[in-house]
Amino acid sequence: MDNKVTVDGLTFVPYITRDKIDREVKRVASELRADLKGASPLFLCVLNGAFMFAADLVREVGINDAHINFVKYSSYEGTSTTGKVKEIMGLTEDIEGMDVVVVEDIVDTGLTASMMVADLKKRNPRSIRFVTLLHKPESSKTGFQPDYVAFSIPPRFIIGYGLDLDGKARNLRDIYVIDED
Repeated sequence: MDNKVTVDGLTFVPYITRDKIDREVKRVASELRADLKGASPLFLCVLNGAFMFAADLVREVGINDAHINFVKYSSYEGTSTTGKVKEIMGLTEDIEGMDVVVVEDIVDTGLTASMMVADLKKRNPRSIRFVTLLHKPESSKTGFQPDYVAFSIPPRFIIGYGLDLDGKARNLRDIYVIDED
């Protein structure tokens, strides 16, 4: 794992190693594979942050007739949430009768997740499962609980493995947290 990294004048330290990420991706994929047995699910990757997690997860789940599509929402500026959710790129395909698996990078306040699930339910899918790499239960404003969680973490700002600071540092293989020392 790399040592400290600096992005936009902020210093970050290692928090979750790639090995731990890989282990949790395999665990969550195994649970999903069992729960989706016989289904042809649609994996719905929430851009931009979930793209690495979604790629690893979908490969690991290994359902060959699964579909993948992408949506994009925004609620962050810099290191904090704005409290407002904007749909930037919505779902264009019909999901009626489908098993939908939302793949998100992080559930923080739960506002985006709650809004997405409510919108998806209006389209009459057979089922909706919500998977997140990271969950900050202490930050919840909605009580939203993902169906599958790789890591529960405290309310700290993190980067790496798809997560960013104003578009930067998504490429880091590990997950980093702001150095508070």
